[in-house]
Amino acid sequence: MGRFENRTALVSGGARGIGLAIATRLADEGARVAILDLPGSWARQPLPGNGTGLAIEGDVAVECDVERAVCRTEAAFGRVDLLINNAGVAPTSPFLQTDAALLDHVMAVNVRGSFLMARAAARSMMANGGGGIVQIASTCAFSGGASRNLSAYNMSKAAVRQMVASLATELAEHAIRVNAVAPGSIDTEMTRSHLKDDESMASTLRRIPLKCLGQPADIAAACAFLCSDEARYITGQTLVVDGGWLVR
Repeated sequence: MGRFENRTALVSGGARGIGLAIATRLADEGARVAILDLPGSWARQPLPGNGTGLAIEGDVAVECDVERAVCRTEAAFGRVDLLINNAGVAPTSPFLQTDAALLDHVMAVNVRGSFLMARAAARSMMANGGGGIVQIASTCAFSGGASRNLSAYNMSKAAVRQMVASLATELAEHAIRVNAVAPGSIDTEMTRSHLKDDESMASTLRRIPLKCLGQPADIAAACAFLCSDEARYITGQTLVVDGGWLVR
């Protein structure tokens, strides 16, 4: 029996990278897993759980897509016990060249999307006696110097971190725990798109005390812990997984 046997997890942005690692980890530990991602996202990846997972196409920033995702998960698996809010975007742009359209897009996905997903999932969890929500924040939520040319992203992840504190307070009476994982530099397509040459990679590694990029599996392990009964007395917290970057 895995830690998540007979539990259902809904993972947003779970078709690749960190999201897929999270979905796979939870499925490997017994969870029934549903994944919400943009149309066409499954072209390159099999579903986790030996193909037993549920793939749902939709946009976390669109309210009806979010509501449909929760309803489809309930129809397929009977309930929603866990939500991992992983979907996010991080387009680069110097602050003075960042237009309102880019800002709105980042906030729509990273903040509005996380809010809508959490609200819809929490309503489902309330009907089943509680559950757990894990938001994906970032070290950028703690330090303005974490990433250059990412002001909109940095702001959005700070909002996600505060959302965790607010929701944890309100949802505790419904036995719903709300926490976040804040990744540092993780070896994903998104990270490597910002580290396009050997010098930028070397510069990043010099600033990480453990001298390596994290792996998606590292974030998946942190999420699995926060979703598990081992973390039953933890809520409103942000767990930083960054190789020591913030405390260097």
